[in-house]
Amino acid sequence: MAVTLAALLGTAPSAAARPTGSPAAGTAGGTWSGTWGTAPAPAAPDGTSRTGFDDRTVRMIVHTSVGGGELRLRLSNAHGTRDLVLGRVTVGRAESSHAATAVPGSLHTVTFGGAFGTTVPAGADAVSDPLPYDVPAGADLMVSVHLPRPTGPATWHWLAQQTSYVSEPGDHTGDAGAAAFTGAESSWFFLTGVDVRGAATRGTVVALGDSQTDGSGSTLNDNGRWTDAFARRLAADPATRGLGVLNKGIGGNRVLRDGAETERPQRGTSALGRLDRDVLHQSGVRATVLYEGINDLQLAPYARAEEVLAGLRTLADRLHARGIPVIVGTLTPFEDSPLWTAEAERQRVALNAALRTSPDFDAVADFDAVVRDPADPQRVRAAYDSGDHIHLNDAGYRAVADAVPTDLLTADDPAISAPSTHGRHP
Repeated sequence: MAVTLAALLGTAPSAAARPTGSPAAGTAGGTWSGTWGTAPAPAAPDGTSRTGFDDRTVRMIVHTSVGGGELRLRLSNAHGTRDLVLGRVTVGRAESSHAATAVPGSLHTVTFGGAFGTTVPAGADAVSDPLPYDVPAGADLMVSVHLPRPTGPATWHWLAQQTSYVSEPGDHTGDAGAAAFTGAESSWFFLTGVDVRGAATRGTVVALGDSQTDGSGSTLNDNGRWTDAFARRLAADPATRGLGVLNKGIGGNRVLRDGAETERPQRGTSALGRLDRDVLHQSGVRATVLYEGINDLQLAPYARAEEVLAGLRTLADRLHARGIPVIVGTLTPFEDSPLWTAEAERQRVALNAALRTSPDFDAVADFDAVVRDPADPQRVRAAYDSGDHIHLNDAGYRAVADAVPTDLLTADDPAISAPSTHGRHP
């Protein structure tokens, strides 16, 4: 299966040595499910993403949402300008979400078509071979990627809210210690997903959004995004346990326009343009949470509520055609933030009113209602404000997670491939 995926994605195994064995792990089976994910975006106009890497190892920490006995990695050169040569890639357990040190004995090599490494053409993605590996839910995995040749501008995710580590020259993917990792970045590079499979895995919920979904304002390295809190909520409920959660938010992202139309291309492809890659091509998608539109209202050229609503309806139609239920989130208040205007506020209120009653979505998560200040509904509650008056703190994101309805997720038999009868869920 992995070789077929690599061929379909245009990736070829490298001529590197082949592995001699793999670690023991729990029983696999079940449904391939996304346990962690992020959305790739183009390099920024300057900085590390623009210059890229040459003979460096990048070590990235990712937090799992669901466990399994087998894993595979997704890596992307979607926005690259040349072939991306991946050297050795390893996965292990991180001793802490705050450091580049691996649990001793936990590092294992991940292969591509049976080989240690692969080449990913510009514009393409790669999926690794399945690796038997015990992956707990709610754990910190460590993925280390050696980049032996100049990468050029990197496909990355700029707003990680998680520290990644960059080594001195050479292949340090097998280092359990952190001594070689002298550089630090608050972004992920090339890595876009971790899938798991196990006896209890049941599929994936994908959150498509902007910086609110990305977790801007949450505590660095502490997994305080609303999607992290939502994953913990699903895991605690026997009716939803076994579902993974993928965070496909991009800071500054819009429904209708690409980041390349602004001075910050790292804001990514529009939600309409990235739906296939970031949602439909993910593993075992059970439902999608659409929580986006505020940047369309507050960034020039300014969209109107009806335009954003039309875009969200188009996204819902495309998801429904694949049998995927859609939960839509209302937009939270942002008065006193730098980009707030009275007109943007009027458009936000109008859009929220339409979202609360539209039959085009299967359910509504009324994020606005749970985080606004009852005494001043144009503002975020002080207890939930990260300080910039638009993004939430950890407590605010927990409130958002608690507002997502889960009755759509409790069915044992998801209609992943069949057309859905859409409309507001009773």
